[in-house]
Amino acid sequence: MTEASTQPAAAQPAAALPWPELLGELRGEARPQLWRPAARRLQREPGARARHGRRQVALAVLATHTTDFLAEYLPVGALSVGIDLTVRQFPYGQVEAELLDPAGELRAQRPDYVLLAGTEQDLQLGAADPDAVVEAAVARWSGLWTRVREDLGARVVQCLFTVPADDVYGNVSAAVGSSDSAVVRRINAALLERGGDDVLFVDCDRLAADVGRRVWRDPRYWDALRQPVSLDALPLLARTVAGVLAADLGLTRRCLVVDLDNTLWGGVLGEDGLDGVQVGQGAVGEAHARFQEYLGGLRRRGVVLAVASKNDADLAHRALAEIPGMRLRPSDFAVVVADWRPKSEQLREIAGRLGLGLESLAFVDDNPAERSQVAGELPEVDVIALPAQPSQYVRALAGRPTLETGRPTADDRARAASYQALQKVEGLRVAADSLEGFLDSLQMRSLLRPLTPGGLDRAAQLLQKTNQFNLTTRRRSRDELAELLGHPDWRCLTLSLRDRFADHGTVGLVLLRLDGAAGEIDTLLLSCRVIGRTAERRLVAAAAAEARAVGCDRLVGRYVPTSRNSLVAGLYPELGFQPVDESADGPAGARSYMYPLDLDGPSDSPHLTEEQA
Repeated sequence: MTEASTQPAAAQPAAALPWPELLGELRGEARPQLWRPAARRLQREPGARARHGRRQVALAVLATHTTDFLAEYLPVGALSVGIDLTVRQFPYGQVEAELLDPAGELRAQRPDYVLLAGTEQDLQLGAADPDAVVEAAVARWSGLWTRVREDLGARVVQCLFTVPADDVYGNVSAAVGSSDSAVVRRINAALLERGGDDVLFVDCDRLAADVGRRVWRDPRYWDALRQPVSLDALPLLARTVAGVLAADLGLTRRCLVVDLDNTLWGGVLGEDGLDGVQVGQGAVGEAHARFQEYLGGLRRRGVVLAVASKNDADLAHRALAEIPGMRLRPSDFAVVVADWRPKSEQLREIAGRLGLGLESLAFVDDNPAERSQVAGELPEVDVIALPAQPSQYVRALAGRPTLETGRPTADDRARAASYQALQKVEGLRVAADSLEGFLDSLQMRSLLRPLTPGGLDRAAQLLQKTNQFNLTTRRRSRDELAELLGHPDWRCLTLSLRDRFADHGTVGLVLLRLDGAAGEIDTLLLSCRVIGRTAERRLVAAAAAEARAVGCDRLVGRYVPTSRNSLVAGLYPELGFQPVDESADGPAGARSYMYPLDLDGPSDSPHLTEEQA
């Protein structure tokens, strides 16, 4: 902990906690007693936004019901996941009017996201023709999505509807196609199918089922305030919306680091031995087995798993391979660090070995002292408190906004194996006689191809997440990328890479803008997994070839420094680009470069073999 305290963090009032600890509490707790004072404190201390917000985002809220309480909670929930969120709510019940007004305030503000929310009262439930009810609801809300995208250029966040707690068909409502419950479920399913990857969804019905439908909705607030979600459940909704935004912006955690003793298994390895720790047998063992199964699901979804343990290294590796009942195997962990250093030092090593920033890590440990040490030394890490009972471990992770995900792509599912392969690559690097020999030994094969509609999700994900190897750190949404695909003045290329150890999927992107005699590299980025592989040379060479093909005489590139991308500061000079004088109106430290296209080059990488699509 960053400040001395005489009581556990969760027991202290929100006003007494340092902001890093308070934000950590908000990620794990959805109690109004914590959220209400935290939201009011943020209003009094707006400077916390700049200190803890990694991205600035504007959100407009359009709803058929009042949203005052939700709008109060959203900024503090967003800040807990690194978003400095500005919320603008509009009069309830005026959704269409606000969207269709060409001179309205909504269009003038141009928000990044628009949250759309309705209630089951909007759905004409109980009508004689359930099919017509479903069709009308889907037509209305999907029509609003079109207006948001086309008129505002914003991303849609749609709240799904909740199944009513009181259905006249009671226990058989699921079997009666005309019941309110069945109709609401059909509407939600149809909206999900219609929205696909273009719409972000908040599954309010899942949230209501989690807390109990009678807790989720208190009729007293609806009757008095037109407030459909109870005050007790509003923090959960705000936290979930924050997680959805974080996932879309690439701010969720890529790597989950877990302790071993009394976390991954029951017992202490050094005291109980390989046969004495508990996995799969008895109540404690069953709880730890279920926790491992959940971690395995996260890995299949694309979250990288690692171990940080105070244990003998050889014994820890043997335990992962030999303990009876283990659901996870050694191959499920990209990095295993076991020694007697402070956990903060272990996490620094893990981040370094994976090429990740500390803000990409989440940490799980049953020991409050270890959690406190990491939180105090590494405030960027999401430190997840585990409850006293192992049976509740899964719940501590489920719903965590920093572990939220969008619809997973094939590249997401391959990420864990790709990071696992990095350890084998590191072994080759140590044994190689030269850098060139090391790169050749990887037997790298790349595939360079134009961006297609099918690759938009991954390309947008790279644009949002990539920070270290990103020359300009321009962020574009999926919809913005889609507009560039068919534009005659743009070329959008992606690069996929595989080596002798793994298929790393789509790891690179270059966006080239053609402007008369100049081709400008608007965006050049690579995933941190393949930094140092010379793949950037292939992307720049491809950009030069595209510019030459349309008659450009020069290729222009720009470097805009950030706190994370210093490693690419010298890329353009290294590739033979010449510095260009420019005005001082741009971002501080920004530099422009030019390569004359009457010269051969810029040189491609000799270490990559190009595959055919």
